[in-house]
Formats: sequence, structure tokens, C-alpha cells
Amino acid sequence: MRVSRFNGLVHLGIEAIKLLQERRGIGRYVRNVLQQCALRHPELRVTLFVGRDSDGTPLRALLELLHRGLSARTTIAPIARLANTDVDVVWYPWNVITVAAKRAPMVVSTLDLAPMLQLDHRWWKVLKRAKHRYRYVRSMRLAHRVLTISSFSKQELVTRLGVAPARIHVTMLGADDLPVDGADQPRPLSTAGITGPFFLTVGGQEERKNLGTLYPAMDRLYAAGVRVPLVQCGPGMSAQTRALHGRAPWLAHVGYVSDAELVTLYRRATALVYPSSYEGFGLPVLEAMQSGGAVICADASSLPEVVGDAALMFPHADVDALVRCMRRLIDEPLLRHTQIARGRARAAQFSWARAAEETWGELVAVAEQARRTNDAANGVAQRR
Repeated sequence: MRVSRFNGLVHLGIEAIKLLQERRGIGRYVRNVLQQCALRHPELRVTLFVGRDSDGTPLRALLELLHRGLSARTTIAPIARLANTDVDVVWYPWNVITVAAKRAPMVVSTLDLAPMLQLDHRWWKVLKRAKHRYRYVRSMRLAHRVLTISSFSKQELVTRLGVAPARIHVTMLGADDLPVDGADQPRPLSTAGITGPFFLTVGGQEERKNLGTLYPAMDRLYAAGVRVPLVQCGPGMSAQTRALHGRAPWLAHVGYVSDAELVTLYRRATALVYPSSYEGFGLPVLEAMQSGGAVICADASSLPEVVGDAALMFPHADVDALVRCMRRLIDEPLLRHTQIARGRARAAQFSWARAAEETWGELVAVAEQARRTNDAANGVAQRR
């Protein structure tokens, strides 16, 4: 970790418009990094730039929940002030730079490029993809440094957007904030009437999540007499899922669940099945391993980086290969126990503390470089 040589406190600005609304995903990433940085660096001061009409009361309550005293070290300002802020460095964690800072260096966390890629082929997504591509390209041009969360995503930035590799730093995520030591919370299973073995799938349902491979695999298992249902949790249902819901005997959609309930599902499932074809990281596979669950996932994008040898993997479009993986974990209990043990060991290599310290190091390095550049420029001006 690079140590700041600033005289005084490190003052970090964060574009935080979505911080209260996003409970999982990037919001979870930001909260954990902020919490760990506040815990380890008492010199840190923060300015959160939020929406014009944002109520600071719930935001301050969140800050105190993250770390006692953090609210007192934090200023909450409208996003319009970001352009002329004099903080040491501004961090944009939501993939792109929104309001560019004119007087402070900028670091952007670009977790993946999914919004700009043709991973969803519905016609009305074309315009949205074009807008996202413009924002990504602009952000890469403006940013003093880019953070991302896997080597796969780094290569995507290099290949698709032409970012110099030296400008990109990988800070992988953690899942050690989950309440893995708490009592089981089986409400979703009770609601769905599931008492025996089940497979689990977690997350959104856009096309890249590849339910078009998982659902036929479930059909084949049931046709072969394997009566192990699929529990599905996450917000909303795609048209494909709605067409099956209430009709497919193997599908139980339980909607949004709490962290404690999610840990219970990971732990009790025969396996988390994660067939996604494109992920910047794939946090559910790490969550499952952290919770003591087995994992089956596609061998695509960043997923092999995260699971190592602790999961059964299959080509993302190969239904037969997925069925074979699922049958193995049903038929070979010892294999499941082996995968769980490997998963715990693998998950221990990731932590939010590590992610935060690596992020902190990059933020401070950028701020120091900007300070040296400004000092040098001021020295030249004075000599003139």
C-alpha cells in the first residue's frame, strides 16, 4: 500500500448518487470499500456528492452503520458542486464519470462493459447501448486511473476501449461481509414448500445470465426422473421465466431475500448454478463459497478467475455438459463435500479489507501525482 505524504487529512470525494438506492451490486462494493478505508485510515475525510433533492438523514445513518464517527468526517454535497470541488481525488464507482471534476484528479471504477455490449438482443436496447458506449469512452479519456475487478475486465477495457494497461488496476472483491455465522433463515424454502435437495440460481435475469441454458437443463433432469427443483432468487422475472412460472414443476421463484436468507440458501443447496456468459466478477459464486456451498458455473469471462479449482465448470452454451455437472453433485455426495471444502479455502483468498486497501493505494497515488504536478507547475510559474 502506498502511504500518503500529504500535509493534513486525505480528502476523498465520491460520486454517490446511487449509494442509498443500490443495496447490492455496486452499492455493496462502495459501502464495503468505504467502511474498510474509514476503519483503517482515521485521517480520511469524505465528501459524498448526491442528488440535488437527496435527504441527508438516511445517508448519515448509513455512514454511522458502516463505521462509528464516519458521519462526522463526511460532508454531503449536491452533485452540481462536484465540477469545482477541491478534494484531493474524486472516485466514481458506478462504471462511468458523470460530472467531471475540473480541479481534482479522477479515478473511475469500471466493473464491466456489459451495458455497452450486444449481450441483450432486444431491439430497443440498441440506443441504450450507444449511449452507454459514449459514456464509457468519455470516462476512459477523462480518468487519471481506472479500477476494475478482474483480469478479464481489464482485458476488456484494453481490447474494446483501447485503455493502456498501465492505467488499469485490478482490485478483486470480497464476500466476507455476509452473516455466515448466524442461524439459518429458511423462510424462502418454507414459503416455496421445499424440504429436500434443490439447486439455486441467484441474480438478475438479463440475457447474459444465460437462463436459456439452465432452464433446458432442468427440463432434462426432470424428464430423466431427477426431482430436484430449482430455487430462484433475485429481483423480478424475465419474460422467459414468467412463461414458466406456475407451469414448470421444477421452478420456485422466491424473489428478493435478505443476506441471512441468502446464506441459508447457499449452504443448503445441492449447488449454486451460475451459467452466466459475461461477468465482470460474478459475486454470487464467491458468496456461495464463502457461505459453505457448492458451485457449478460457466467457464466464461471472469468466473474461472474467481472459483479457481473450487467449482464444476461447463461451456456456457452446452446444456448437456451442465446436466452432467448437476447429476454429478446429486449422485456423488463426497464430491459435493470436496467442492465445499475447496470453496471455503478459495473464498479465504478474497476480502473486502484487501479490496479496500488496494483501492486506497490507487486513490492516494493518483492524488499524490496530481499534487506533485501542481507543485511543479506552480514552481515554474513562480520562477517566471
